[in-house]
Amino acid sequence: MSDPGRGRGAWQRPSLRDDGDHHRPVGWIELFFDLVFVVIVAVLAHDLQQHIDPGGLLRFGLQFLAVFWAWNGYTYYTERFESHGLENRLFAFIAILTVAGLAIWGEDGLGHNYLGFAASYVLARALNIGLWINAASHEPRFRRAAWGFAGGFVAAVLLLAASLFVDERWRLVLFALAVVVDIATPAVTQRFQAGLPPLSRDKFPERFGLLTMIVLGETVAGVIRGVATSNAQTGLSAGTIVEAAAGLAIGFGLWWLYFDFIARRPTRPVFAAALTWVYLHIASLSGIIVVGVAIAQALEGTGDAPLAPDVRALLLYGLAFTLLAFAQLEITLDRAPDEPTGAVASPMLKVVVGLCLAVLAWVGPPLPTALALALCIGALTIPAVYGAIVYFRKPRELGVEVGRES
Repeated sequence: MSDPGRGRGAWQRPSLRDDGDHHRPVGWIELFFDLVFVVIVAVLAHDLQQHIDPGGLLRFGLQFLAVFWAWNGYTYYTERFESHGLENRLFAFIAILTVAGLAIWGEDGLGHNYLGFAASYVLARALNIGLWINAASHEPRFRRAAWGFAGGFVAAVLLLAASLFVDERWRLVLFALAVVVDIATPAVTQRFQAGLPPLSRDKFPERFGLLTMIVLGETVAGVIRGVATSNAQTGLSAGTIVEAAAGLAIGFGLWWLYFDFIARRPTRPVFAAALTWVYLHIASLSGIIVVGVAIAQALEGTGDAPLAPDVRALLLYGLAFTLLAFAQLEITLDRAPDEPTGAVASPMLKVVVGLCLAVLAWVGPPLPTALALALCIGALTIPAVYGAIVYFRKPRELGVEVGRES
């Protein structure tokens, strides 16, 4: 199929893409846009590391909601209306300027930097909404959805404006309501989008896979920073090196589970399933960041002393939460006739392991760093081994198992 972005002039009008199964690679400009989110994720992770308590975790979660939705808005727009004209580059650069503010004012973004962080969110979303409305003026099929998006955004802006005139506790409440209204709007307008061309089955999932790599990269960076801090304070020891290797193994295990069980398959060809898949990424990505922060904090500990209770809870609950999100993500995915993983067995295995970690975090004894990290590696190894077994099973045996699952 010919590319609708070619042969239409330097400045192109928005046009709904209807590529079917035609492969579209992720563009270089999208990769450049994502570089800003490398910084934003690092800022949010660092802020959480300085405030490992329920309040800090709540503020992190709310900020990540806003950051993710700013990223998703432009990703979804590109999915629907990508072009190769000059206007695409111009709006991408303006978008970079707006979302950069989320990094500049991300540290304590719901505290003393609230005005800058909230204003950056509003500007980023306003540009995105403007693009939707402009596209709708050229594409009648998208008009009701675009105006629905605009209505949700206006409600969110009113809530954010009101948050400037209340104390900090109510400011958090109003900010949370504003972002939730903005995020929930596509669910309200899904009936207007159900008849649109289907989402791409390769590029759209690939964009989320790239964001997951950014988040996993922060986990790796956190391990390295934790070892560097330990080295500066007490010098490197054999124990620190082993614990650092264990921390990297946890990051590797998270990569393994996401890209083996989730990223390699598209969502079911139903808009509601795709939207649920998007929402579940908020949970999985925030969980990965929390685990990375916990590992970094654990590596800054000293000797064989038990992990601080807050770090222990952050690590075990964070990994449990991530595994549960992975399990739910699997349920939204399309199943090919030769899919080797069990429709029930694969997600249920992650649920069971995640619940075991949560119980351990709730009633378990104090744990030294090495043992806590080893338990996390074990929790990730169980579903990874299951995946390796079913992926590399002989074709004859695989056919029997797939038939049994169906």
